[in-house]
Amino acid sequence: MKIACTIVVVIATCGFGVSNAQSPEFQGPRFEGPRRPNNPSPQAAPSSAHNTPNHYQNGYPPHSSATGPGGGYGRGPIPPRTRSPHEEQALEWAMFLQHQLHQRVELDAECKLSDLPRLIQEEVNLPCTLDQAAMRIAGVTPAAAVVELQARELPLRVALKRALTPLNLAAKLNSEGLVITADFTELARAGIATDRWAGISAETVEKMESDLNQTVSIETDNMPLSEAVALLQEHLHHRIVLDVFSMEGEGLSADVPVSIHAKETSFRSVMNRMLRDQNLTFSFEDDVWVVTTVTAAEDRPLNRIYYLEATGLTQSIGEAMQLVQTSVDPESWEVLGGMGTMAPLPTGGSNRPGILISTTFATHLKTETLFDALRAGTVGEDVPTKSEPFQDPMSSGSFHPHGYYVPGSDPALMSQGNSSGSSQNAPNNSAPNTPQQTGGMF
Repeated sequence: MKIACTIVVVIATCGFGVSNAQSPEFQGPRFEGPRRPNNPSPQAAPSSAHNTPNHYQNGYPPHSSATGPGGGYGRGPIPPRTRSPHEEQALEWAMFLQHQLHQRVELDAECKLSDLPRLIQEEVNLPCTLDQAAMRIAGVTPAAAVVELQARELPLRVALKRALTPLNLAAKLNSEGLVITADFTELARAGIATDRWAGISAETVEKMESDLNQTVSIETDNMPLSEAVALLQEHLHHRIVLDVFSMEGEGLSADVPVSIHAKETSFRSVMNRMLRDQNLTFSFEDDVWVVTTVTAAEDRPLNRIYYLEATGLTQSIGEAMQLVQTSVDPESWEVLGGMGTMAPLPTGGSNRPGILISTTFATHLKTETLFDALRAGTVGEDVPTKSEPFQDPMSSGSFHPHGYYVPGSDPALMSQGNSSGSSQNAPNNSAPNTPQQTGGMF
């Protein structure tokens, strides 16, 4: 009787294992791309003597980085890829540079910035160069700037940070060694190199900014526009002209009456207050200030690059663009039928994260004010920009909380991710979507 019971138990156990393997609920994960089937081979049916119940959730093992492409379902572990001699040399060189930068040193030297690379090479045996283009942007003359490099049992990177921070500079590693370059986050906080106008020289931009910030006093009641403009022009570097042709197209003339009461007020504020009641605006074209209609200004947009350091928006350029489009003249952008457009600057290498915006001069001034406010309230280091393809955040798509953008997706689905924190709707790119350090960090 005992022997018969034992045989019945073995047969029941074997039957349970086979039915579990053939159950419709035993299916592999759903994901894009080729993968091998998860169905067990008929020739490899489990033995009744060694079969045990499957304790994996959904009947398949979790992802493993050692199983190769496709999650490894249906295939065995893949051994790590052997590095080539060139890759081994590159890895050893990178480890050497990191070691030299982080080693503790004893230094007490004061030298010109132009002599700093030679000093580092001699004292620490670390190749070092100056980024001359970055020096020009930062407004630093290496032959005149003085640095104090002092360290007592401190890592070299700490000593360099203390010596270079007063000049808004930083030391970064690349594939060739150490590079002394500009710290664009600190420059942006100081209001230096935060943007760049396209087609306008740096000297002209400096005078233009001086005009906008110039304080003027004017008291007018029903004064002809041409006379009010003549009074304001006396305080500026550039002439102010009236776009009479565009104004006449909308039934206005140079004699349209304007009223303004301002005392020690900036030129930009006076112009905005004086012109808005007449549906007029002002712009900067061909080295002169132009008073024109809003319609004419929209037909002649200006291009300007805005850099994102110190704004808290460096991680996702798409989020920065969405913020501008929803908070600065929303109806003026192309996505809502306006004329304003924007595009992200290419990321990667040592490119700075930024946006190229094409819109009217008045909208540019509002965008500048927005970024200034963001910089004033942002502290800490910038988050590296994600190297992912850009999609217009205002088009028919949605942003995933983890940084993905899904064209044509329903925003309500974005919160429905799997257990690993990623969305089933996330794009399946062949290259991993990993952050990269901007500014040429090695």
